[in-house]
Amino acid sequence: MFRGSSFALPVFPLAALLLAACALPADPDAVVEPIQVDSVDVRVMESSPPRATAHVQGVLGDGCASLHSEEQQRSGNTVTLTILRERPRDAICTQIAKLYDAEIALDGGFPPGQYLLRVNGVERAFTTE
Repeated sequence: MFRGSSFALPVFPLAALLLAACALPADPDAVVEPIQVDSVDVRVMESSPPRATAHVQGVLGDGCASLHSEEQQRSGNTVTLTILRERPRDAICTQIAKLYDAEIALDGGFPPGQYLLRVNGVERAFTTE
């Protein structure tokens, strides 16, 4: 048993470890940017009119990154899906990649025809009947 005040045991070693893993940034502003997309697949469902979903896999970022938003735009037969991440500017973070794997319903119907899906620059053509 320890007596006196000359020796102190660390009370919160886990808290200190967590703070070191994702230190607060010097600049409190957040950086919002596209995630890295590794693959995109489109699944067309049998419905009237046909509907579609996108299976997107990629890397969200490091230990400080989090999903910011998923936005869709459609122009004719081209659907553009933008997936953004957010992370503190100049943060020192764990270098363990956070993976992104999502099934995203594409807005609207897809009457018979040829379509193009763009997800953060990765393109995938698909056809509906």
